[in-house]
Amino acid sequence: MKRLNLILVLALWLYMPLCAFAQADRNTIFKVAFGEMEYTPKQEKVSVGSVLGTIGQALAHGSVTTHKDKYAPSVRASVLSGLGKVRRFHTSEGPFMDGEIEEDTPAFSVSGTINSISTTSSLFTPTDKNVRPYNVYKAQIEVTVHVKDVHDGHIVDSHTFYITNHDMQWVKSEDNALNEALIRLSSKVARHYNMQFPLNASIIEAGVAKKDKQKEVYIDLGSANAACVDMRFAVYSVKTIAGRSAKRELGVIKVVEVMGDDISLCKVKSGGKNIKAALEEGETVVVMSYE
Repeated sequence: MKRLNLILVLALWLYMPLCAFAQADRNTIFKVAFGEMEYTPKQEKVSVGSVLGTIGQALAHGSVTTHKDKYAPSVRASVLSGLGKVRRFHTSEGPFMDGEIEEDTPAFSVSGTINSISTTSSLFTPTDKNVRPYNVYKAQIEVTVHVKDVHDGHIVDSHTFYITNHDMQWVKSEDNALNEALIRLSSKVARHYNMQFPLNASIIEAGVAKKDKQKEVYIDLGSANAACVDMRFAVYSVKTIAGRSAKRELGVIKVVEVMGDDISLCKVKSGGKNIKAALEEGETVVVMSYE
């Protein structure tokens, strides 16, 4: 009996670190070195015809587009700001130092190109005849960002971010238009990589339910992984089919209270019936952040 107890204790001792590793590994934090962003605008040939075309555009449509090269450093800073908001990235500016990254350290290098920075101006005529017409502006930005694994050099993600006229509102100042576009760019960068590298968790306990719908659940993610109130997660049922992992989306939950390092209370926003049925049937239910 003593020998059996000893075996059980040893088994638990070996199992627990593996569980802890698995919990940490699913939300690996990547060290990220943010490097150069080359400004490579498309070169336009200047001719009498192109100049006349620009004048014609202004006369016909009341709008003119101009390039804003001096904002290239601000665009780079906007991308850096967005990377700093990615929950699973620990971003620093500049390349890694020699010996800084060990073989088992998850790490990326980020670089890219700024393809275009421009503003469009348009003459706005107020309905009030006592107010003189004035120029209004929108800004456009196009940036391509490459994320590379520092250990083997392969491209993990390559994505082009566009800030277009459809993203923006007309404003009275050209600088304000560009600043609004930079804020929008930073948000798009953060959202993209937070979706590419989501936080993962499991539902550890069913909370309040009403009739056939789940209203609340508890997940094993908290302040240690930057969980915060209003964070949203997609809920999936996961099963193995023919040796392959398959998942089915059940609904959406939102954090309403962070209760500790590794626990949060969530309100079910959609799919309450599916979530309740999956939990009652003992299915493996996981959640992934998506914004």
